[in-house]
Amino acid sequence: MNIYFDVETEGFDPKIDKIITIQYQELDYNGKPKGNLIILKEWESSEEEIIKIVYNELIIKDKWNWVIIGTNMIFDLTFLFEKFKKYNLPLKKTLSEYLYDKPLIDIKSALIMANNLDFRGSGLDKMTNKESNGKIIPEYYKNKEYSKIEEYIKQETYSFTEFFQKIIHKLKELKDGADS
Repeated sequence: MNIYFDVETEGFDPKIDKIITIQYQELDYNGKPKGNLIILKEWESSEEEIIKIVYNELIIKDKWNWVIIGTNMIFDLTFLFEKFKKYNLPLKKTLSEYLYDKPLIDIKSALIMANNLDFRGSGLDKMTNKESNGKIIPEYYKNKEYSKIEEYIKQETYSFTEFFQKIIHKLKELKDGADS
């Protein structure tokens, strides 16, 4: 199973800042959405509740038997694992061990390569039709503009999957060229 995975936070420090949303969606082998986009919202329950849902659904039930796909996954997973610790959710492995043992696709490198190996200007918002970066999310959250957060997430997910599908298509073309 392939899972697009992302979090939105109220800041950059996983020890003090909250995860305000966790979103994920199953993707097929061409990068197209296969299931509904799930958006777990802290403001509808609590950070602890959404962390426990992800822990139970994606870690315990599936035993992390999936390929996690996203952008800047180290940020997202660092936050997630810090929150697992905060809420005393047992893990058999550290984040580093999971990263070595489990498949992970992070398109951050592809975005940088597509931007002439320049990190500046290589964000998903610069390389796709994504309208902005996530720096506005804490402000939306502070102002309780939750519908704007949800709209941002939906637009970001669409931009991500569209770009990811293009990467897959190009890599298949490269493979087919090498096979001939």
